[in-house]
Amino acid sequence: MKNGKPGIGVLGLGNRGVFFGCRAFVEGHGELVAVCDLDPEKIDAAKAYFPASVHTYTDIDAFLADPALDVVCVTTPDRTHADCAVAVLRAKKHLYLEKPMAQTIEDCDRIIRAWEGSGTVFMVGLELRYCTLMRDVRRLVDAGEIGRIITGTVIDNVSVGGKYYYHGARRKKEYIKSLILEKGTHSLDLANWIVGQSPVRVFSSGALDVFGGHEPNDKRCSDCEKRDTCAYAVPASERSPEEQKFLRVQDGCVYAEECDVPDNSLVLIDYDGGARLCYMECHFTPEYTREFMFVGDRGKLTAFFDNEQNFKIMVWKRHEAEPVYYYPEKNEGGHGGGDTGIVDAFFRYVAEGRPRMVGIQGARDAAAIAIAAAKSEETGLPERIPPMTYPESSIR
Repeated sequence: MKNGKPGIGVLGLGNRGVFFGCRAFVEGHGELVAVCDLDPEKIDAAKAYFPASVHTYTDIDAFLADPALDVVCVTTPDRTHADCAVAVLRAKKHLYLEKPMAQTIEDCDRIIRAWEGSGTVFMVGLELRYCTLMRDVRRLVDAGEIGRIITGTVIDNVSVGGKYYYHGARRKKEYIKSLILEKGTHSLDLANWIVGQSPVRVFSSGALDVFGGHEPNDKRCSDCEKRDTCAYAVPASERSPEEQKFLRVQDGCVYAEECDVPDNSLVLIDYDGGARLCYMECHFTPEYTREFMFVGDRGKLTAFFDNEQNFKIMVWKRHEAEPVYYYPEKNEGGHGGGDTGIVDAFFRYVAEGRPRMVGIQGARDAAAIAIAAAKSEETGLPERIPPMTYPESSIR
């Protein structure tokens, strides 16, 4: 560390890597000393966003060997998370890994095994745990306001599915596996955290009912005759040459033949402590919100989340005539303060100097639900989730 501040590196220079990794992740916490991407063009395009003194690499081994490097933020594509995370931990660097943890349960467990003996802090970027709304929900549940949770429902209303997911590579299973894994792990992690149990069995039914179709895979919004009337066309203003060079804005047709990722799913989850939940994810809803409902043996709790922080919690105890409403405070920063909260916590743990994993059980369990759900949708059968038995130092 230099002057008591850690040297920070970012692995993966896509949109998230530059605007989160090179900026928000670093600000106030340390010095950006190195970046790495296998694509030299991405490095060149991103140079405007970090100081000239930052070392640039196209080789991960050389990047991890940089003597100034203490902390690595991994923002590579999902399918590379496991190999990148293992490499970082074996190099004994503190690791902040963007969600989802990995695309297979075996890879999640492989990362956890790699952490043992590394002497590092390891966290996965599930920032909604640090949102004021969910902190208040957890506090009320822990206080016994609704008793032992028995059942519930979690809903991801995703109005932007046709804007963000079906124009490019994320419309294909071979790239993201499922949108439950790519998108839903946030809400699944929160469900696991609130329930306080681990999933053991999953059954899921999903379909591609709005997107996908028979259009050619190379059809683009930019040259489509319907671009002025199609509700899901990428506007020309979002395809400036500068954006296209750096962000690689994709404008493939959302009705292309290669789309095979379900745009809506219903997932049933059985937990090891007896709780049962239903998770719904839909990518063509009119609103962009999250809804939570938990029913315990003493009452019911509901919570509402949106990006504008119109947060609301209702607690209705059995045998009481009226519910009680709570309105969590708004907080600066995205996701109700979660974006800054999780990064602050991570660097606080780094400064403490004690090896630890925080939230890794929940991150693994959230990914496991999504992975099992994707398989269940293909087979039509329930899928069992193997338990994570190591190490004891991880927490939910």
